[in-house]
Amino acid sequence: MRMKLLLIAALSLLTTAAFADFDLGDLPPCNYPTQFGNPAHSMTGKAWLGECITMESEPYGVNLDGCDDGVTFLNLPWMPCEVVQVQVTITAGPNYTDNPLWLNGWKDGNLDGDFCDELCASEWIVQNVPVTPGTYTFSFVDPGVFDMGVYDGVFRFRLTGRSLGRMGFGFYDPFNCEDSPFCGNFGADSLGEVEDYWIDDAQLDVEMMSPFQAIPGDNQVTLSWSTASEISSDHFEIVRNNVTAGMIEAAGYSNTERAYSWVDNGVVNGTAYTYELVAVDILGNRDVLGTESTTPSASEGVVTEYALHQNYPNPFNPSTSITFDLLEAGNVKLAVYNVIGQEVATLVNGNLSGGRHTFSFDAAGLPNGLYLYRLETAGFTDQKKMLLMK
Repeated sequence: MRMKLLLIAALSLLTTAAFADFDLGDLPPCNYPTQFGNPAHSMTGKAWLGECITMESEPYGVNLDGCDDGVTFLNLPWMPCEVVQVQVTITAGPNYTDNPLWLNGWKDGNLDGDFCDELCASEWIVQNVPVTPGTYTFSFVDPGVFDMGVYDGVFRFRLTGRSLGRMGFGFYDPFNCEDSPFCGNFGADSLGEVEDYWIDDAQLDVEMMSPFQAIPGDNQVTLSWSTASEISSDHFEIVRNNVTAGMIEAAGYSNTERAYSWVDNGVVNGTAYTYELVAVDILGNRDVLGTESTTPSASEGVVTEYALHQNYPNPFNPSTSITFDLLEAGNVKLAVYNVIGQEVATLVNGNLSGGRHTFSFDAAGLPNGLYLYRLETAGFTDQKKMLLMK
């Protein structure tokens, strides 16, 4: 036993000596491959990430390194398996000439404590790119997963003076991290520049495409919104004046635009109402997506112009509703066409009174795909797109 302890101590000293001049990041060593003890930056004066570099006598917390972070995450929150971007700033130090530099980056897309996986994309997000001092924007497919709900983003970036490979993100001490899988190899490098990031809620249940809107009418309020993507969403709640007034089923898992609307007929003209749109995921977590106030009135229900509205729901399966406004009575045709211009359905072809009209379209016998619906009157023509997804 005594011999084993001496061997462990000797190996630990060798490990510390071998990497004593290098910063291996701020992530906990038993969760992410890094060196136990996490020594300071080496001060080569050649180049670093961010505006400046500070000597670290001990690890700072993630994102608390003062001036030496250097990476900006664009358009957060991100969605798994979609193209995303980061901006990286590399600064030349007083000892920089034409020294070769390489940049690598990794993201833990499933929060399993390493950067080794191939998910819908590789967790190696910036792959051994030759760089010089300056600012760069990198695009890549986010290596995320769709079954974790709201979760954080964990990243590591390395600026090195030599080329690295897929597993060049870190080293860990197996004697102190017995429960962690061995993965990664650090490799000594004269720059010793590593930056780690832990971003809260970097990926959310629902990403909004269009804002939550409350449109007043005559003794009614129409609420509408659309989502760009959804992860583990269960339903939306409409909260009117702090009381739940309605519930709408959500898409669950979707990376395409979804349009929603709900009409509140339980209101009184002249009374002010405040609405909240709440997203609820499959675990019951709640997230307020928007708040709107409005006052319905009789004058709001009067049609003042011709208009063709977006169908709801969209995408749809297999039926959807199409609403339009007529300024005056007259002959009206509302028809549906496929993308090559063939008419596949006629919903109305005759005289209608002025005002708002809604017709249902059932596409049970049609194939999936994009369709157009067109409204034609004596003085007004318009068309919009809709998507059938069975």
